[in-house]
Amino acid sequence: LIAAAAQTARNAMQRELTATLGTVGATHVRFLFGFPFALLFLFGLLAITGDHLPTVPPMFWPWVIGGALGQIAATALMLSAMGERSFVVAYAYIKTEPVQVALFGLIFLGDKVTPLSAAAILIATVGVIVISLKPRTGTGTMRSTLIGLAGGTMFALSAISYRGAILSLGLPDFVLAATFTVTVGLVIQAALLSAFLALR
Repeated sequence: LIAAAAQTARNAMQRELTATLGTVGATHVRFLFGFPFALLFLFGLLAITGDHLPTVPPMFWPWVIGGALGQIAATALMLSAMGERSFVVAYAYIKTEPVQVALFGLIFLGDKVTPLSAAAILIATVGVIVISLKPRTGTGTMRSTLIGLAGGTMFALSAISYRGAILSLGLPDFVLAATFTVTVGLVIQAALLSAFLALR
């Protein structure tokens, strides 16, 4: 119940932000807000573990930039879906992300999906869609369906790109690799969106 209430409150806040600032402005707020917390967590982790910032290989940059751009596009699509009359339908299709993550992981990273994992992903995804597509919501419009599927695709590509960036660091400590990657991604996102809005 607490999680549902928090989700409802967050959705309402995001709708209000999108109405006030536009889709790009509301997307910018999400990344700008997370950026200082990611920095604090990263430097706190370094202080606790005594580690240093990792040496970044060239392969890291295409992955992390792809992840950052994919997440910007995915977030913008999700916020755009909130303005749709068939928002629930669009959101249900966004939740096809786990299936797409498994597929893109296989294509780009050679990840193996066991039959049990595939079944779990499929059941969970179908469950979310079935719960969301209640009779009162109908099937939604083609626009809401396309926004939802595109949003799910971009979230999946972003997740796979971030995973590729994490693996490219080759660090034994996965927590440090993941934290560093997400922090760099947020810096890129905040900088790009800030520059875009300033130019606009």
